[in-house]
Amino acid sequence: MKIITIEEHVNNREITAASWKYLLQMTPYISDSHSPGLAYYTTNTDGNVEEKWLASMDAEKIDMQVLSYTAATQLIPAPEAISIAKAANNEMAERVRKYPDRFAAFATLPWADPKASADELERTVKELNFKGVLLSGRPAADATFLHNAKFEPVLEMANFLQVPIYMHPGFPARIVQAVYYSGLDPVVSARLSAFGWGWHAEVGVHILRMILSGVFVKYPNLQLIAGHWGEMVPFFLARLDEALSKEATHLPKTISETFINHVYVTPSGMFTESGRKNFEPGYCQFW
Repeated sequence: MKIITIEEHVNNREITAASWKYLLQMTPYISDSHSPGLAYYTTNTDGNVEEKWLASMDAEKIDMQVLSYTAATQLIPAPEAISIAKAANNEMAERVRKYPDRFAAFATLPWADPKASADELERTVKELNFKGVLLSGRPAADATFLHNAKFEPVLEMANFLQVPIYMHPGFPARIVQAVYYSGLDPVVSARLSAFGWGWHAEVGVHILRMILSGVFVKYPNLQLIAGHWGEMVPFFLARLDEALSKEATHLPKTISETFINHVYVTPSGMFTESGRKNFEPGYCQFW
């Protein structure tokens, strides 16, 4: 059996430099000087990873990794974002070109310009052989979700190319962080709002909003990937079907049916025995 891991992140200095000041506005738990609560988030690998990763892959018997950037390209204003995203994708393509049997890639897009994002997705898939796109959080600096009409060019292109969108976690809206996660020890609040809980719930809400907005009726070939065992959604599918029936949603399929047909689920490093026992694999596709 071939083992392919698909949540393998690399930093890009240009994306980080261009988005950092906007990222500081998204959460009170990152600062220019010290961010102990989010050290986990801010210490991804940078630079040349090939030799180190290949050795690690061989040791763990991993055949291929699908590489991606999680830096927040959606926070960068459109003119700058277009050139930065294109250069970053070309850099990633060069890494893949050197080891085509071991590495593949997801694109990063200049989300501030949806039409340019659709064009870049088409370029990276057709010319660079990328396998899809990774979105880190919401696709805009505000609280806009991917089902917003302005992002239809990207959804239409992904539907046409039949490549997935990896719905990777990002910070909840600033007001959500303040109401739900503040008032604790700063390190606890930071981690609870992010990789401890908050950004997983955020992706789950994002996916449910896409289902309930009718996106998958309009784009029947659109596929998503949800990490961390489906970002909480699989555990609530029966409840969701009961609370949001077809009579309530006016959609042709139940939430469960849509999720099963359009969302792939991966563990994203959550390999504990308790995590496996608590999961119902019959509910989901596996990427």
